[in-house]
Amino acid sequence: MLKIYKIFAVIVFTSILSYGASIGKVSGATEHEIPTWFKQSFLDITEDLAEASKNNKHLMLFIDLDGCPYCTKMLNESFFAKNQTSDFIKKHFDVINLNVKGDREVTWDQNTTLSEKDLAIRLGIEYSPTVLFLDENKKVILRLNGYRSAQNFKLILEYVNGKHYLNMNLASFLAGVKNKTLYTPIQNKSFQKIKDLSKINTPLALIIEDGSCTQCEYFHKTTLKNKDVIDEFSKFAIVRFDANSDEEFIGTDGIKTTPKQFVKKMDLDYRPGIFLYDEGKLVSTIDALLYSFHFKELLRYVSHKEYNNYSGFLAYLSVRQSQLTAAGINIDLSK
Repeated sequence: MLKIYKIFAVIVFTSILSYGASIGKVSGATEHEIPTWFKQSFLDITEDLAEASKNNKHLMLFIDLDGCPYCTKMLNESFFAKNQTSDFIKKHFDVINLNVKGDREVTWDQNTTLSEKDLAIRLGIEYSPTVLFLDENKKVILRLNGYRSAQNFKLILEYVNGKHYLNMNLASFLAGVKNKTLYTPIQNKSFQKIKDLSKINTPLALIIEDGSCTQCEYFHKTTLKNKDVIDEFSKFAIVRFDANSDEEFIGTDGIKTTPKQFVKKMDLDYRPGIFLYDEGKLVSTIDALLYSFHFKELLRYVSHKEYNNYSGFLAYLSVRQSQLTAAGINIDLSK
């Protein structure tokens, strides 16, 4: 399954410009610092794990990218801010920062030393930020691709610290502890009431929400109000389900299920989770915050069948941004 969560703030300016055309500007990339209380590591992961285990802590790798607005937002809200989340991290976790494009040497084990960027490739890191939690055997307990709100991140930290991963997945844990009264569904006239998804001939966006959603209001009041997003979404059939519903529907595969069963099967732990289909096949899953530019381009990637022309969304995005700026179109990555 191709999963799209966070889009790197990497802009490629290579294109042939038409005579007299002005170059569009890219804004919204943000600079961020790393908290001084992060572990001052020699980047020997085996030693770091041993020290964390000795102190009854888990090791967290916060993997960022220069200029990434999602990294800045998460660092400010969950690490720099003085709140329950940052306090919990300091008490129960050793945190090491790595950079997706970094050149520092990391000793992964006694036989493997490589640069940060090569380690990112080895670990399959494609999104920023990515947060990895490791056990004492270097097994990835949990991978978070993309931004999480401080409130949601705190619950995830409790899942890891309590070692609930030994008995259940994160989606099941969150379903049992989340506050269900944080969000009341917002109506949207473009949403359709369709119970048989197998009969949809257009691209399909399946949106999953529930009362615990901390990002749904932003999604509705900001992302879905953006003109470019509206234009791209008009090419889709859009269906929304409550993650806790037991009401049956027929999936794109023609099999009956319920939203609750579907969420469990897909191991979806983020709201709003959005599944993008084309010709009945799942192309991309959005389970982290995307700002409007990246969101509308992901919709276009699916509706224009660009997934047939590129190895992945990031490859498409780099070409697409060059095309837009060459045409004099400004791009804002931050809202």
